[in-house]
Amino acid sequence: MVLTNLELLDSSEENLEWFSNNFKEIQDKFSNKIIAIKDKKVIASAKNSEELLNTLKKNKIDESEVLIEIVNPSNEITIL
Repeated sequence: MVLTNLELLDSSEENLEWFSNNFKEIQDKFSNKIIAIKDKKVIASAKNSEELLNTLKKNKIDESEVLIEIVNPSNEITIL
């Protein structure tokens, strides 16, 4: 199924909100990893982006349809 740009944007917003609302639990489980989120679920995780993208490709998941986030350890602070 191919998603329209508006559907991709809506999906990204929903996944980002889910990520923010569940960050502590996600951080406990996926600390120091890069994760892919789709349909409000972590569908893949890896130590680096190359590994994550290879996993998505292997599972025939279009990277444009997932939210990719870095999960820093709880003792690190990210400044944007």
